[in-house]
Amino acid sequence: MTTTRESSYYGAGEHPHPENELNRLRIQATASWPKEARVMREWGLRPDADVLEIGSGPGFITELLLQEVPQGSLTSLELEEHQIAEAKAYLGDYDENRLRFVQGSVLEQPLPDGSFDVAHARFLLQHVPEPVAALREMHRVLRPGGQVVIADVDDHLWGTVHPAPRLPVIDQVIQMRIDLQAQRGGDRLIGRKIPQMLLAAGFERIRVEAVAVSSDEIGMAMLDPQLNIRSRYAMMVALNPAAEDAVRELADAVDEFLASPLSSAMLLVFMYSGEKPR
Repeated sequence: MTTTRESSYYGAGEHPHPENELNRLRIQATASWPKEARVMREWGLRPDADVLEIGSGPGFITELLLQEVPQGSLTSLELEEHQIAEAKAYLGDYDENRLRFVQGSVLEQPLPDGSFDVAHARFLLQHVPEPVAALREMHRVLRPGGQVVIADVDDHLWGTVHPAPRLPVIDQVIQMRIDLQAQRGGDRLIGRKIPQMLLAAGFERIRVEAVAVSSDEIGMAMLDPQLNIRSRYAMMVALNPAAEDAVRELADAVDEFLASPLSSAMLLVFMYSGEKPR
């Protein structure tokens, strides 16, 4: 059974190790961002664009997006007030003419029609119970000819590790994660569905890119928080104690994998864009 939550992501005080999750998000932002930003520029992001960042969280991507639009503006829309407080604390003093924070839902954005050149949502749609409705709201607030840019995942196409541990428990834990997020109203297989969702929301000129980040390129330390099974799945075990044995078995295998200097990992981020008709 799914819930009526507005987001399947952790609420305030829900994650058992929030400091680890915050560190994971910070490193996740910097690991693949240079390639994501390059794709956005290739897709037409201008230095003077007015950008809407949806689901801005603790502000790590906010900081990087601001660097991409030095003559433009950034509006960060975030559902959770505690995340806005985290972002403001992280960013420190900022120019209110260039950056503003708005508290609100992606499903009912408290923003006027036709206000932005770009709407950007990174790892957001997987958590939204009504992603097409969210995309229609993005469509509404964009100017004619404006562009939506989505970055998200598909857990059946998450990446590779080498040498790969031959453990059935890997697929078991991934399926547990998919099931848990579905129970909370999210979808970790959303990556394959986003192009059709963009069309259903009224966008045209759909484009798709896959961005890969490899430990051989950026170092295993940059990917370690994504591979820290005990921390990443602590919430899943807390909500589903029956998952504990499988998570422990996978965590032990990953520890062994990381201990080898010959090990390498590659993770995938999928990017999508669509244009609002002129």
